[in-house]
Amino acid sequence: MDENNLKLAQQDIEEALAAVEEIEKSIDENESKDGLKKKFIVLTEKVQQLEDILKTEGIL
Repeated sequence: MDENNLKLAQQDIEEALAAVEEIEKSIDENESKDGLKKKFIVLTEKVQQLEDILKTEGIL
């Protein structure tokens, strides 16, 4: 795997995990549906970026 892509993948994984933690926190705090929806959108975008990197590398 290209070193640059590896770093990007690691960053996307860390950001996706942070997004999951934010979603969990929002659920625990009974945040509004709109706030929760925005956090799911962020998570979806991060996962898509990771998927794109893995496809570029031929892993997916």
